[in-house]
Amino acid sequence: ALPISTSTSTVVINNCSITVDVKAFLQGSYAGNGSMAATLYDLGESTDPTAADSIEVSLWSAATTATASAPNYSTKVLLHTNGNASAIFPGSAVGGSYYVAIKHRNSLETWSAAPITTASTNSVDFSASLSAAYGDGVNPPMATVGTGVYALYSGDVNQDGSIDLLDLIGAETDASQLAFGYNATDCTGDGSSDLLDIIQIENNAQLILFYARPY
Repeated sequence: ALPISTSTSTVVINNCSITVDVKAFLQGSYAGNGSMAATLYDLGESTDPTAADSIEVSLWSAATTATASAPNYSTKVLLHTNGNASAIFPGSAVGGSYYVAIKHRNSLETWSAAPITTASTNSVDFSASLSAAYGDGVNPPMATVGTGVYALYSGDVNQDGSIDLLDLIGAETDASQLAFGYNATDCTGDGSSDLLDIIQIENNAQLILFYARPY
């Protein structure tokens, strides 16, 4: 009989992607009871009745944050009315140490207080504690919108990292033109650029708010 030969092979399975689940509320569109306005749905931009808005979730390597000009990974995702959003990143991000940053069309950019070491699934909750967000030591890193509930500051209409007169001018201009639709000056998420948005921006501008980054 012929001898039977055997061999063994090592199969390496690489993760094709990782998931970073975030929870974050937007100050202007927060309606209470853990829910926000369904802006995208109400404006006909989405067929999902829980579609609040779109946010950009980014991963910044803790080792190179001080010298980096752009995040290592970034993706735009749907933010639901309950504050939940799921961002999918390439499997190459597994095992890295990253700060998680959130950007939104008229909110102040907000970073996680500390980096996370990424696994196949990850979770960062910005809504339940001020200590979840990186702060500048001057102002609270997020706005208080209820007892033990926090949200990204609304009002950075021009996305320059601060809420100030320039944002206010933009909102006043759109309000004078009765602008309606998916506009950056609609801080309350009701589709209308009006006095309520102006008040929101004025209140936050008085706090002299700037985004806080760990460098």
